[in-house]
Amino acid sequence: MSRLKKTVTITILPGVTEKSRQWTFPRWALYLFFVVIALLFSGIVLLVVFYTYETKKFMALKTIQEETRVQQEHLDRYRKKLDSIEAQLSEVNNLDAQIMNMVAKGAPDVHPPPSGKALTSPSPASPAGEKNSVSPGMARPENLLPFGDEGGGIRYALPVKGWIVSAFGRRAGPVGGGEEFHPGLDIAKEEGATIYPDAPGVVVLTDRTPDYGNYVIVYHGLGQSSLFAHLDSIDVVSGEVVGRKSAIGTIGLTGLTTAPHLHYEVREFGHPVDPSSLLSESLAPPVH
Repeated sequence: MSRLKKTVTITILPGVTEKSRQWTFPRWALYLFFVVIALLFSGIVLLVVFYTYETKKFMALKTIQEETRVQQEHLDRYRKKLDSIEAQLSEVNNLDAQIMNMVAKGAPDVHPPPSGKALTSPSPASPAGEKNSVSPGMARPENLLPFGDEGGGIRYALPVKGWIVSAFGRRAGPVGGGEEFHPGLDIAKEEGATIYPDAPGVVVLTDRTPDYGNYVIVYHGLGQSSLFAHLDSIDVVSGEVVGRKSAIGTIGLTGLTTAPHLHYEVREFGHPVDPSSLLSESLAPPVH
């Protein structure tokens, strides 16, 4: 076999009348040339792939930055709303303390809820007096407020299981005739039946008046309180923290009444509201 030449000759014939040109290169130089060409081609391919990859990363980064900017704007708006809510809660807490002091000095006068129509009949006298008023160091009910699982308003239960014989609103006067505004519910039950709080809170007043007889006021916070009247006995004292299973008294005949029943009111900032609109169907008075 003949051995390969160590050189390579390249001849160029430009034309018939022109002289040919020749170049002689070592064979290793030709191999080196092709290796360099291959390396350049591979480098260009790698550069294109790297550029494409980095471009995708850059675009993803820009997308993340834009999403972060939008989320930051949302967070700023939520932070402003949270600051506003915290300011409102601070005002509510201050108002809550004022309401506590106001209720402790005696039950406010009963006024029908504002509806744009004046009542022609006078409102019944509300219990008054400072007997057993709240002591300055009494427990506060902030941690006892019975809110629902999703927040919202206070959840109330009937204080006793009985028959509602008189609803909230206008009615014929039970004594002496005429029309009057009834600020609560009358729940008929046998004398001596146990009465429970409609919602957790703090007893702020226990007293007796000619109209309401023996009565108890429980404050639930946020301006809401409940009144239980015509009681035979009172089993709580002012300043006592009560839960739904805490007996506060028994059904009686005290005050202006013709049969054993509980007069039950719910008030918001001193104004009576219809208790039936606030009662939770999932709650019931304890069985005794």
